[in-house]
Amino acid sequence: MKTFLKIITVCLFVSCNLVVSQVTYSIDTEQVEHQIDINVYGQFLEHIYNSANNGLWGDMVWNRSFERLSGTSGDWHISENEIIQNSLNENVRLTFGDVVWQDYEINLQAKKTGGNEGFLVMFRANGDNFYWLNIAGWGNTQHAIEKGNVGGGRWSVYNNLTSPGSIVNNVWYDIRIRCEGNHFQVWFDGTLLFDFIDNNAHLTGQAGIGTWATSASYRNIVVSEIPSGNTIYNQLPEIGEAAFANWEKSANATIYKTQDALNSNFALQLTNNEASEAYIQQHDFNIIPQKYEGSIWAKGASGTSLSVSLNNGNSVLDQTTVITASNDWEKLNFELNSVTSTTNGSLKIRTSNTGTVLIDQVSLMGQDALDNNGFRPDLFQAVDDLQAPIIRWPGGCYVSAYFWKDAIGSQDNRVVYPMELWNDADVNSYGTDEFMTMCKMTGSEPLIVVNAGVLDRTCGVTIPKKLTPEQYLQDALDWMEYCNGDATTTWGAVRAANGHPEPYNVTFWEIDNETWSAGINAYVDIVKEFAPAMRTKYPDIKIIACGSGGYDYNWNETLLNECAHLIDYISVHHYENENNFKTGVATYETFIENLSNSISNSSNPNVEIYMSEWNLWGPIDWRIGLYAGGMLNMFERQGEKFTLGGPALWLRHTSANAWNNAFINFNNSDWFAAPNYVVMKLWREYYAPNYIKTGGFNNNLDAVATLSDDGNTMYFKVVNTAASNTNINLVVNNEFVPEMASVKSVASASIYDENTFLQPNKIGVSTLEAMVNNQNISFTAPAYSANVVMVKKDEALSTQALNSKLITFKNVPNPFQNKTKIIIRLKEGFQANLQIVDITGRVVKTIATGYLNEGLNEFNWETSNIKSGIYFCELQGAKTTSVIKMMVN
Repeated sequence: MKTFLKIITVCLFVSCNLVVSQVTYSIDTEQVEHQIDINVYGQFLEHIYNSANNGLWGDMVWNRSFERLSGTSGDWHISENEIIQNSLNENVRLTFGDVVWQDYEINLQAKKTGGNEGFLVMFRANGDNFYWLNIAGWGNTQHAIEKGNVGGGRWSVYNNLTSPGSIVNNVWYDIRIRCEGNHFQVWFDGTLLFDFIDNNAHLTGQAGIGTWATSASYRNIVVSEIPSGNTIYNQLPEIGEAAFANWEKSANATIYKTQDALNSNFALQLTNNEASEAYIQQHDFNIIPQKYEGSIWAKGASGTSLSVSLNNGNSVLDQTTVITASNDWEKLNFELNSVTSTTNGSLKIRTSNTGTVLIDQVSLMGQDALDNNGFRPDLFQAVDDLQAPIIRWPGGCYVSAYFWKDAIGSQDNRVVYPMELWNDADVNSYGTDEFMTMCKMTGSEPLIVVNAGVLDRTCGVTIPKKLTPEQYLQDALDWMEYCNGDATTTWGAVRAANGHPEPYNVTFWEIDNETWSAGINAYVDIVKEFAPAMRTKYPDIKIIACGSGGYDYNWNETLLNECAHLIDYISVHHYENENNFKTGVATYETFIENLSNSISNSSNPNVEIYMSEWNLWGPIDWRIGLYAGGMLNMFERQGEKFTLGGPALWLRHTSANAWNNAFINFNNSDWFAAPNYVVMKLWREYYAPNYIKTGGFNNNLDAVATLSDDGNTMYFKVVNTAASNTNINLVVNNEFVPEMASVKSVASASIYDENTFLQPNKIGVSTLEAMVNNQNISFTAPAYSANVVMVKKDEALSTQALNSKLITFKNVPNPFQNKTKIIIRLKEGFQANLQIVDITGRVVKTIATGYLNEGLNEFNWETSNIKSGIYFCELQGAKTTSVIKMMVN
């Protein structure tokens, strides 16, 4: 809770007519309110916008497994008299015919084979100008006519033309669409569904078929001209060449996607019909003078040669040739060296042989990443510099379609993530072993989130791969065994075979993420199933359950009422609007206080709060840094119950089209820190575990004071959200005599300032002066600033009060019903008596008698047969007395 003891505020008018406030805070280093868990400075690594794949993981080739197609391509193939689309991606289209077609009628049959929605039939389509019939869209609930217009933004339902309806799998439906001038009619299974006139109609265009988060088949496609009735199209559409994301080809190369892949869904099929060089190529490689190791999996006629080169424009930096030995899949290793640098290098794979060759799993990694356990050095250093005590992984909503077994073992054998998400088809290059290796390198505790299978959609996308409920639970238990089992267990042996014989000993496990769309009752059932099984498997683990997003009190109350006895942490999420960078902290702190009270009144008052996702929505201007400072102060203030934190996003490639709030923003060659990174790094560097009593308040200031474990250093962290400077005076208790003080400050002239690649340090840390005068420390907090004051104690002059031998903490919880914990930290050991007395002074319980050791001493008081009311915990020594007030409900 916040404690305000005294306040002195005056206003000084300066020549520039700005009002400069002066605020005094009183600080008592002898009164420790509670401990601050270092894990509030945790981080969260989600696979989003290439944070891991093509980010932290140092493989330089994008779309290396050829799983991601450009534009609206799908997974089309023809089987007998059907054309089949198997991808569950959204917005998959295949148009056919001529853009000059005018009046015509389409007849076809369509069958849904999987997914959560229906299928699309396009008409009068010419680029962004089109109509489509959406059958069983919006989660298989309604049919609609949608219209797209060039320059009109995203297409939408035209003129409210919707009709309730759904379809079932594996049933053929008859569809008929008639386009005559501006008059359109649609029949579904022989019944007129839509009949409308568009006075601003598209008058020409192709026909087309497609899907939205659905797999489907089409057959008997016939297009007839109006009014003649002549057939102008009567065939299955041609699938045509594939366009693979991030890759380009030479004009004479023909490339298709093939399901004859090495390990996942697709490989690239390159056909060269001419006696000249054909190639595929990828750009945007950051090349520096060093060695590069790479490999290609290829399948072609024996003796097919592939030339691999690093290029800088038209200049070849290095090249080599690899040759296939058979017509089976074969790994072809190569090595390239560069003596020059470029941020726009390219990797080219070419052949002069005529015929066809299949290519999959193209990999390239520089020696700098190889020497760093596979991690891109600059991004790893950016991560490491934040000194994360704990890291959550792999998601986020990413985890709800994550299958960990697809991401272990050889990189070549890993299976692609089951759907395209966050601008990537993740090839699972960064899996459990890579995460554990990184945590070991950064000195961070790992926290793993398991996929409990409770959701059918995640991040707005249908999950195409689903297990049975029993399989999801077993998969989680297997993952725990892979991490914590010794080499004699089934999955511990797999881990050992993958090169990691010793268990990882993961303590923290979270049961899925943001499960709100499933409903609280469904999630409670999952927790009741998973938590006991996980605890039985490994009794010493910490179990985390998904709490609310935003301010959903009902979710948290129900979860605690039903599951508090099963869990150790409740995980909450909140993202704030950027305009609330100041007020949003206080508003959410009230929510955290209420949640703390709910926990205290639950069946397990020892549940702790984990804010596993927090941030502004964006953008990454200075407001996001001010908000970060305020939130971190709030975490420290609420440390009695709040013990774990982790913001999002952590890393984000700047090609991303959303979520512009990341701490680390990078491209192929460089990165810059957003203001939230700058502030959190500063706060983390000046972390101290003891939250001390502080008095003072100002609407524009958010402040906390903490003390080092040895009692020799005090830190005062304050965020000034005012548009003017504020003079601050700290008055410290007499037992702590300040010797020196310094200020580290982050400020910017405008709250809209940002760091960029061109100005990476526009918002950074500077050093300001602080004046020490006896027990007073004074400094100026600049307008819109985040500041840390470090005060060193003069040990020679500091008085040794009677109570200086000990630091007492509030009992946790308080108030309480059945049990509370009493914590005492002794600076040196001594003989003492610890007892509980009531308001009359009668001793009701002796907790400890005898010698108490130096350091942390913890005692539990169980209050069975004790009446509700006020009690006092007395610690008595020869020259030391301390009293803690308690409330028993």
